[in-house]
Amino acid sequence: MTQLHETAYPRLKAEPTAQDLEEVYTLTPDEVAFIDRATKRPTARTAAFLYLKLFQRLGFFIRLKDVPEVIRRHLVAQTGFARPPKLAELLQFDRTAGRERLVESLRRYLNVRPLDDPGRAWLRHVAETAADSRHVVADIINVMLEELVHHRYELPGFSTLDRLAIQAREKIHETHFASIANQLDANLKTLIDSLFKVKSGDTGSTWNLLKREPKKPTNKETRSYLQHIRRLQLLVEQLPRPEIPVPKLKQYRYIARSLDASEMAELKPQKRYALAVIYIRAQFAQTLDDAADLFVRMLQNLDNQARNKLNEYQQDHLQRTDRLIGQLKEMLLAYRIDGTDHQRVEAIGTSLIAEVDDLLAICDEHMAYAGRNHLPFLVQPYKAVRAQLLNCIEIVNPQSTSEDDTLIRMIKALQALRSTRHEVVPLSLVGLNADEDFQWLSAAWRKLVISERADGQVVAIHRRYFELAVLYAIRDELKSGDLFIPHGERYDDYREQLVNDDTLKRELAQYGEVTGVETDPRAFTQALKSVLLET
Repeated sequence: MTQLHETAYPRLKAEPTAQDLEEVYTLTPDEVAFIDRATKRPTARTAAFLYLKLFQRLGFFIRLKDVPEVIRRHLVAQTGFARPPKLAELLQFDRTAGRERLVESLRRYLNVRPLDDPGRAWLRHVAETAADSRHVVADIINVMLEELVHHRYELPGFSTLDRLAIQAREKIHETHFASIANQLDANLKTLIDSLFKVKSGDTGSTWNLLKREPKKPTNKETRSYLQHIRRLQLLVEQLPRPEIPVPKLKQYRYIARSLDASEMAELKPQKRYALAVIYIRAQFAQTLDDAADLFVRMLQNLDNQARNKLNEYQQDHLQRTDRLIGQLKEMLLAYRIDGTDHQRVEAIGTSLIAEVDDLLAICDEHMAYAGRNHLPFLVQPYKAVRAQLLNCIEIVNPQSTSEDDTLIRMIKALQALRSTRHEVVPLSLVGLNADEDFQWLSAAWRKLVISERADGQVVAIHRRYFELAVLYAIRDELKSGDLFIPHGERYDDYREQLVNDDTLKRELAQYGEVTGVETDPRAFTQALKSVLLET
């Protein structure tokens, strides 16, 4: 049973402070005047003082025997009687028909009503609606309390609310479980039941294997985990998609994850099949996210290796750099000699320490790695993980969240190049357009990817650099949300979380009423402008 203190159900303090007594339990002149019109008898009048202020604090008419003495004495003192009724007299009145007549009069004054049969049916519906998106009984009770106060109902006993909340939650569970289990045919139910059995030669059930998580992304582990995702994918493709609110799906997923194979096998069939479907689909979504994380981590490892290689290269070629700087200085000094241009050219030629072609080659190599450009060093470590990276992309199948499908076309080109081993690939082979399909490349990548003729016409691409550029672009757009992973969880389409037009139209007015936000577009923008101008 839910504990009273776990909810917002109102309670009386056993020892209220003097400030509490003054602010909460002191009658106003209007309240005193109403009670004086309602009854003149001392006992009834004193009881009315107690009923009225305690209802305003609790939301229901409390029995006087349950009122803390400090509060009772403070309220009784306000009656002004030289000899106020004793506690025994008040308790006696609390058991008579006079109490009911007085309470009915107070209800009219407070504009509240008791919870009758139609009210209970309404409250049951409130509880079921709350249970559809909440799992904790205390949370369901709090929603019921809020609605009861909003609709001017007296609060029923706490045990009544607790019982209604539990019944509503169980009814919603059964409805959800049935909605899933009823979509399964006999073959699928047999397949699900087989997950909880240990096959001959296996060390555990398939159900427990579903809970596998990725380890350190070594080549062996990555290949193994991607195979695990493929097996899950084949299983998920046979299962229905539950139409259940997300909070309940998450709760059911936690329940299923906490149960081992033997515990799942002991559940009622509907619950067993429903929890299995929910968990398998949720686990598949998690593995897709894991595959994306593996993809991101492998690219980060490539980055780290390439940057380390660049540092090593630059350290190893410090002497060559010094020689190039020395050569430049000699050429500048030769250019500054007094004499004709012909003499200067001869002096420069004499200062050269190597053949011009050799010096140009050294300069080209130096410039390729200048400015902390680590991209050329990605190729070598990429060879070892290329298959795993492409497998990740094939499995997660990223899609665009916008109308710009440039990267989707690049992914198709990536897949077309999978079996290719040529280093330089003609554009016609991958169906790319030189003018339209490479605008997204940065200057650093473009130098490495594009192969141009002497007239500047793009005719081919360097395959490995193109693949790397696309892979890094996929990583960046997955992080930014411009790409999403269908059926994933953290990398799912963020637009699915937005309210659709029908829901917006139906609930906008109520949203504005609850939040106080202006819902008329013109008035909303005008109000913002006014606030900004004032600021």
